[in-house]
Amino acid sequence: MSSHTPTNNYRHRLLPLRQQLEVQNKWLRERLETVIPALMAREKMDMWVIIAREYNDDPVMPTLLPQPETGARRRTMLLFCRNADGSVDRLTLARYGYGDFYRPAWNPEEDGDQYACLVRHIRERNPQTIGINLSREFAFGDGLSQTEFVQLADGLGAELMGRTRSAERLCLGWLETRIPAELTVYPGL
Repeated sequence: MSSHTPTNNYRHRLLPLRQQLEVQNKWLRERLETVIPALMAREKMDMWVIIAREYNDDPVMPTLLPQPETGARRRTMLLFCRNADGSVDRLTLARYGYGDFYRPAWNPEEDGDQYACLVRHIRERNPQTIGINLSREFAFGDGLSQTEFVQLADGLGAELMGRTRSAERLCLGWLETRIPAELTVYPGL
């Protein structure tokens, strides 16, 4: 077999795993800084709450976490909060941090119950629209489990739960959108 076969050319374009992770994290940072704000503005969503548990991930969760993370650990909560200037604050309520990708917003030893802390953050921000990952149509937008939904509803109460709506279009938009840096690489794969 010639050393110039398509298979060999393909292999030579792949980076070592460590470098792949660095590139993926660079892309993730850019996506979090550009795609999320644009999608939240498009959908007129003030807040997006993503909750998943270990071994029961929301389909979107792994795509929002920096490498080498592959999914939720214990219970992982991500909170995206749109500001008046269009920027988005990214918070995590989880036992394990994600570097500077998300600002830690829960310390179990100081803040107590994870859901109580989430509700405090939501009340402080007072969003008019809160996206949660529920969908009748698309599995990729339906990642909030029944148990997590009930706990969220119990914590938020009727008034704040009345502000929730499906974030399916945020989920799908996040999964389908590629930044220019990603698009330049795809033809070579």
